[in-house]
Amino acid sequence: MNISDEPILCIHNPHPETIAHTVEGFLNQLGGPVMISVEGKDTSRTRAICTLLHGNEPSGLRAVHRWLRSGGTPAVNIICFIISVKAALTEELHKHRILPGQRDMNRCFAPPYDDYNGRIAEHMLDLVDSYQPECMIDIHNTSGMSPAFGVVTHEDPAHEALIALFTHHLIVTDLKLGALMEISSSNMPVVTVECGGANDERSDQLAVDGLARYLFEGHVLKLPNEGVEIELYRHPVRLELHPDSLIDFSDEPVPDMDLTVPKDLEQHNFGTAPEGTLIGWLGERCGTRILRVQNAIGRDMFSTFFHVDGQKLYTARPLKLFMITSNRAIALSDCLLYASFEREYTYLKS
Repeated sequence: MNISDEPILCIHNPHPETIAHTVEGFLNQLGGPVMISVEGKDTSRTRAICTLLHGNEPSGLRAVHRWLRSGGTPAVNIICFIISVKAALTEELHKHRILPGQRDMNRCFAPPYDDYNGRIAEHMLDLVDSYQPECMIDIHNTSGMSPAFGVVTHEDPAHEALIALFTHHLIVTDLKLGALMEISSSNMPVVTVECGGANDERSDQLAVDGLARYLFEGHVLKLPNEGVEIELYRHPVRLELHPDSLIDFSDEPVPDMDLTVPKDLEQHNFGTAPEGTLIGWLGERCGTRILRVQNAIGRDMFSTFFHVDGQKLYTARPLKLFMITSNRAIALSDCLLYASFEREYTYLKS
């Protein structure tokens, strides 16, 4: 590969005194996507971290910055990817999820890799393959106010143990979107950690505490014999909107909108939304044509999860709702929320 084919800069064992005091200063030092490798006490094993796939999700970055400045030696070798540096620095700090006109970075980890973010993803996968880490965590913030939770594509003790370092909410998904966690395997479990809202100090603290356990504990792929409780949700679907839809967030229908979402819908994150919970008011212009709910094999699941009475959109049965967003851009480019059946819930205790 020539230099232009390698968009990720690799930095080895940076000295704590060379790390800028502030997160913004640190990002300016990096300038673009990087992989930082740090030698651990046990040099025969490696673990991987990814953070800042989205430029407006800083909790993991803040935790990594704090660790690098502390100089703490991890239990094993660490490779740490910090990706959407340019998006995070554009205009005001952490304003942009991605740079305008680019693909969502966490939808690029499957072919084709034929744009800039795709080349970053491909280079990152090549680096992961060369280092052969025993596991990876991908740290995010939720796009709305929400408790912390983890997402995995495999349901087994290793994935559960990694999530339990951070949170007791776990979602097992079979949806394929090109996300980093989809490269997970029995040889290298990969999990996504959603720390909670980006502007919540509790999210930052959760990232700091969970990362410390991941960095400094000798073994992280087995649950402790006791004291761990996990609430597990399976097979979610996404309530997606047509990207050209007109939407708003209000306590009453907004004229000329295709969908008006109640401002307090986020209160249902990880709670049970009873049958008949109001999701929003549909406009007369398009009705349900702006909505899509599909399962992992592409089957239309709209009427299984939701129903319409007049112009009102309701839950069709008791549901667990999560990742509800009040960000218009994310609702249109990604989804408004995820939902799973109440019966898909399991309570695990070690």
